[in-house]
Amino acid sequence: MDSAFMSNCENHKKEVAGISDMRILAEQISALHYQTLAEFLECLRDKIYADASKDYDACRYSLGGRLNDAAFFIGQAHLMMERAWKICKPFMNPSTTKP
Repeated sequence: MDSAFMSNCENHKKEVAGISDMRILAEQISALHYQTLAEFLECLRDKIYADASKDYDACRYSLGGRLNDAAFFIGQAHLMMERAWKICKPFMNPSTTKP
């Protein structure tokens, strides 16, 4: 295995903002306003697509393919959260919604 690839793995964190328990992180993310959660999923999708592209460019086709697949399904989750938001929006306080 390419040593540059192995050392690159050290750049990936095992926690976010000091949270190492992924259940707690999932609870915090799922507690976001649905419009904000949809935006987060869209950004995550875009970032993972970009990572997939970098892996394809580096001839890591299997990894790029799996990341591409993951980004696609995160994109599907984004669309479902957008739909959930559209259902909830009419019942939300106008001061809690983005324009």
